[in-house]
Amino acid sequence: MGNTSKSTAMGNTSNCTAMGTTAKCPTMKFTFKCSAVGYTTKCSPVGYTTKCSSMDFIPNAPQWSPQNAYRICQLRSQSSHSLTHDERIELWNLKNEQVEELMIQPSLSYYNRYFERGPVQTGSGVGWRNVWGRLQEDDAACRQLLRMSLDVFRSLCDILQSKYGLHPTMNVSIEESVAMFLQICGHNEVQIDVGIWFGRTQETMNRKFFEVLMATELLACDYVKTPTRQELLRIPESLQTDRRYWPYFSGFVGAMDGVHVCVKVKPELQGMYWNRHDWTSFNIMAICDLNMLFTYVWNGAPGSYHDTAVLTMAENSDSEFSLPLVDKYYVFDYGYPNKQGFLAPYRSSRNRVIRYHMSHFNNGPPPKNKQELFNRCHASLRSVIERTFEVWKKK
Repeated sequence: MGNTSKSTAMGNTSNCTAMGTTAKCPTMKFTFKCSAVGYTTKCSPVGYTTKCSSMDFIPNAPQWSPQNAYRICQLRSQSSHSLTHDERIELWNLKNEQVEELMIQPSLSYYNRYFERGPVQTGSGVGWRNVWGRLQEDDAACRQLLRMSLDVFRSLCDILQSKYGLHPTMNVSIEESVAMFLQICGHNEVQIDVGIWFGRTQETMNRKFFEVLMATELLACDYVKTPTRQELLRIPESLQTDRRYWPYFSGFVGAMDGVHVCVKVKPELQGMYWNRHDWTSFNIMAICDLNMLFTYVWNGAPGSYHDTAVLTMAENSDSEFSLPLVDKYYVFDYGYPNKQGFLAPYRSSRNRVIRYHMSHFNNGPPPKNKQELFNRCHASLRSVIERTFEVWKKK
């Protein structure tokens, strides 16, 4: 439990126990480590006494031998001219060993601990090697885990690496980083749970998630684009050939709607994100064309915001949001106002009920008047955004 050493030059005693240590050095400064528990103390030339409790001990500190410290003190107590050649070499080696033990070794330990980390677990069924092997063997498992086929996944990884700056690290490949990201986003998982499955720490999961997120944001900017004025003037061929809509909706340029996406927020922010369905969400507004391709997305609005408020935010805050031309318009449901560039259906009045949704006509009688006939065609045309949302959710 303790070590005691004495200097024959002027006298030095050091003692280390589990709960305390007393050290006295009347000679020159030196640093030593008690091998029983481990702590560092420095002595001034005049000497002093210090006492350390067990709470002051440095965990995992290098075990510098008191005998070596005593020997350094003994050699330093003599003048440099009185030391023999062998004693000078011995002193030089001891000081180098002391520097290595007290300075270099802790740095190497820190590097090995925080920069040379591998998977937390490598057991059967845990770790990227096992996951990757399963994905290559079973395409259905790949679609279930990553929400895409293996060929599409590989193509996505190549694009993110070659065009959007995603790079592998020593221990984590691009495929593993993207797979962890897709697992979190596609299944609404938390990082710590996915980290257990892939055998990675929470810090690694968080860092890799945001690296892939930044790359996919750049990818989205290239693939999700607001239509240009020339594209808004172009009439889709599928619209011209559909007798249900042409020429009645010749100014159609896109269908717009909002969708709530579940999100986990801090307790103090839940009131802002609490929607009318009694859960926290983002209210995302999106526009798509007849080919079920998104042409505009506004995300980040709290779930408590009304659809009209989200549209106002997009109009006032996003320069990429382009209003249709004079004779063009977006179609949407009752959640948005009927104004220039936006075409809403007929609304019911206090004394008159006007049906709108397709379920009202599919499960009921045909349209009774021109307003309901317009609403049925309007709802059928607008349903493309609902189908697009459903495909997106299933992915």
